[in-house]
Amino acid sequence: MICKKLLLLCFLGLGNFGLFAQVSTEPSEDIDPEDSLKIIIDISKLDATKDYVQNLQAEASAGKDLYFWTWSPFEFPAGHPKTNGTGAQAWKNSNDLLKLTKEKENVYSYKMVPTLFYEVDAATVYDKDIMFLVKPKDGGGYGDPDAKSDDLKVAIDPPKLERDPAYAFPEAGQPDDVFTIYYDNSQEKKVSMQNLSENECYLYAEATLSDSTIIKVAPNFFTVGTYPELKLDYIGNNTFRKFVYANELFTIPQGKTITAMKFVIIREVYLSGKDRLDYDIPIDLSCK
Repeated sequence: MICKKLLLLCFLGLGNFGLFAQVSTEPSEDIDPEDSLKIIIDISKLDATKDYVQNLQAEASAGKDLYFWTWSPFEFPAGHPKTNGTGAQAWKNSNDLLKLTKEKENVYSYKMVPTLFYEVDAATVYDKDIMFLVKPKDGGGYGDPDAKSDDLKVAIDPPKLERDPAYAFPEAGQPDDVFTIYYDNSQEKKVSMQNLSENECYLYAEATLSDSTIIKVAPNFFTVGTYPELKLDYIGNNTFRKFVYANELFTIPQGKTITAMKFVIIREVYLSGKDRLDYDIPIDLSCK
């Protein structure tokens, strides 16, 4: 799954989606493309090492309006009422219909019903997601410095009828975000992994780096139980939880970044494949 649930982050379940994310949404989960969606962008969370982002933030600080510029799941052609920009130099003249609402300092929003806005069916939204960027009315170009965000994404997944007993929330984000691994052992169907005690639920953890190399916390399943940082906390009702901070959990070589993580629920004492779940818990960190 590529960048799914990218920007739908929360902190300890409190639903404060502005703490970590560049982009969040209301609703935050189980987005129905045929219902109202509010996309919220915090431009203070953008990568300000990039000149064009600095230019965008400077325009906003000067009181200039910001605009939505989108191309997926559908980009309207020139002349359409919802085309991104108008005139011979569209990038320098954003469509007023796409002006963002300023919620507060640095935070902007755009409301839509995705299927109605893009004039496509729900299947197309699920397949292509919403891709966009944020810019001032005049985004530069044509010899002028650009003023814009990087490409941003709201992933919209079809409803999942049944969730695995172990999962991550969110399923994608940035390396400095907080992720939560949940495991409801009461729903476990693998007999050999049922009825875990409060102290025997652990995570095997590995990460893929920007050069495609793999790093691990414990070198293999057999040694995981000797790493206290890989133990899940028991929170009652046969449920376990662990908060994961990628940049703290893994020792990352200088000059490299994490692009993905993979976790597996295992018993503290691992002897064979009977002592682990049969599926991985992936987290994608490759999206910008």
